[in-house]
Amino acid sequence: MHQPQSLIYIVVGIFILYRVFLRVRRTIGWQQLNPGKMQAMAVIFSIVGLIFLVEGGVSPINLISDALGIAAGGALAYYGAMMTQLEQRGDGRWYYRPNVWIGSLVTVLFLGRLGYRFYTMYTMSQSGHSMAGGFNSFTGTASVSWTTGLMLIMFAYYVGYNLLLLRKKKHQPSSSVGIR
Repeated sequence: MHQPQSLIYIVVGIFILYRVFLRVRRTIGWQQLNPGKMQAMAVIFSIVGLIFLVEGGVSPINLISDALGIAAGGALAYYGAMMTQLEQRGDGRWYYRPNVWIGSLVTVLFLGRLGYRFYTMYTMSQSGHSMAGGFNSFTGTASVSWTTGLMLIMFAYYVGYNLLLLRKKKHQPSSSVGIR
């Protein structure tokens, strides 16, 4: 009876592991700078982040958590963009190498928040509690205000990082090689 549900968990788990693998791969080594893709990702992360912000509610504790998450993500984005190396190669294309430590920190925060959400969902289902009431199924929070703030760190980081990196590239001379 639980076999289809287990299959869904396995497929979702494999998809999440695949996305984490891609994220880690993008954190290490040189990546081609694609302005169109970076702008599109900034727009998408802005929209999804706004949805999480609205879903978080308007209680003072939620607003503080959300504001701290956005501020922390913005600070990480600024520092990460400043630590990112840019290089124009012989083919005329721009490449960048992100700071491994900052990218890893954002990934760990995301994975920690995701793990907490799955743990909360699992414990609620095991105890027979309904996920209605104090549980917001969209943001995955169980009356815990800080979890949305953690997600907003990630969204603010990616929006800020992409835009700051594009700005940094715009201010680089065309013929520069090995710019830091």
